[in-house]
Amino acid sequence: MPSRLVALDLDGTLLDPAGRIRPRSVAALEAARAAGWWVVAATGRPPHMATDLLSATTEAFSHGVMGNGTMICAFPGPELLLERTFANSAARVVVARLRATDPRFGFALATDTGFAHERGFVERLPALHGLGEPDADVLDLVGEVAIKLMVFHHDRSAHELLEILPTVVGDELQVSHLGADAVEIGPAGIDKGSGLAWLCERLGVAAHDVVAFGDEYNDHSMLRWAGHGVAMGNADSVTKALADEVAPTNADDGVAVVLERLLHDSR
Repeated sequence: MPSRLVALDLDGTLLDPAGRIRPRSVAALEAARAAGWWVVAATGRPPHMATDLLSATTEAFSHGVMGNGTMICAFPGPELLLERTFANSAARVVVARLRATDPRFGFALATDTGFAHERGFVERLPALHGLGEPDADVLDLVGEVAIKLMVFHHDRSAHELLEILPTVVGDELQVSHLGADAVEIGPAGIDKGSGLAWLCERLGVAAHDVVAFGDEYNDHSMLRWAGHGVAMGNADSVTKALADEVAPTNADDGVAVVLERLLHDSR
């Protein structure tokens, strides 16, 4: 069984500014897999918003910590190994509270029955273009459980929302950065770090044998948890400060540069 693992954020990290996985990065990932490493996508995207991109580019990925740790899957497939949800009624309460506070909030919601998004959401996540026309109200979407509640504001940044929203959502839910100009609300204690820890325990990989790459606030938990956390050169100063190493940017094959060195040193 592989004893080492590399976990990679996608947007802003593995993907270049045009949203592609460059050939040098593909070669590095496939070399890691050939060397016996687990290769894991760790992203804010749910599986259906990442699988086509990954499978069309390379077969190197073995697993995914998706939806910021709320969904963990195995490739190919993907086969869902774990899904962490919360009551749809709790999501609806949050939406109602925020709307009562400020009508400039917008939302996207995934439940066990489907997905809805309001005007302005797709523009914040270019990878979602083609998702379809926006919905008038995400609360028209029914369901027993919420899989993801995403919040954005027409005049405030995601980093501002990270400061504003925790007092609104309560102790049982948490606010995390989505990886774009929006935030995600989900069960407290669930993030990329906890998802990666769950997967590594299942695979028998120790934290000190994990290398994690990221560029944003939603990557902080896994950069701290991994034995070697790598921040991208295009990351903000806070993310760089908590990492063990800073790679070149995602426009300069940063993941490949570091991974090639690590693979060489491990021979």
